[in-house]
Amino acid sequence: MKEKKVDVMDNVHPDLLVPPHIVDKLFHLVGGEWQPDPAQQEQLIAHFTECPYCRTALILLLTAEQEYESLNSYPETQARDLLTQFVTIHHEIDVQEYEQIGAYAEAIIAVGREEADKRFAVLAEHIRRCSNCKATLEETVAFLNKLEETS
Repeated sequence: MKEKKVDVMDNVHPDLLVPPHIVDKLFHLVGGEWQPDPAQQEQLIAHFTECPYCRTALILLLTAEQEYESLNSYPETQARDLLTQFVTIHHEIDVQEYEQIGAYAEAIIAVGREEADKRFAVLAEHIRRCSNCKATLEETVAFLNKLEETS
């Protein structure tokens, strides 16, 4: 896995290697060089629930590990099973995030931004930090406004 790790590492955007992202830790985790303690596991889970970039990075690392195991005739069930489970979780989180953003956008239109921010405080805070989710929210609000105008 070491040579594969170098190839993957060379293609990682540098911003993903510094906090708050955890991609550097993921390399060590997937490579078997790091075993997080329970508190660190909780931190990883908390970060994964918020960060689609690190979720995607883990999927890519698990895919590379699965390919490595396959090329070297290792039993690949562990990496494959973990990859399958994590991809499912990743998609479920994405669906929930989009549903929440949709509901937040509807609240912005119905009751205004200030009240919507109160109702969706955690999401509003996240959107202030996350340019992708902010763009998604703005596009959704614009779409809903356009629908109201044509109705």
